[in-house]
Amino acid sequence: MPSVRSAGARSAATRAGTAVRAAAFWTAVSLPPVVILLLALGVNLVLVGAVLALNAAALVVGHGHRR
Repeated sequence: MPSVRSAGARSAATRAGTAVRAAAFWTAVSLPPVVILLLALGVNLVLVGAVLALNAAALVVGHGHRR
């Protein structure tokens, strides 16, 4: 029989995972306009590439949000 302590830790881990997925999802949603703005401003392409890589990572992590 699992202890109350391990069930509480599992519940906290589940809540933390849900929060991370939600943050990643909304990051992935909000970054494309930032990329367009950076391109329009003529910012260094290395920075644009870094933002695109962050967007891709956020898409992977946030994919399971609200499922």
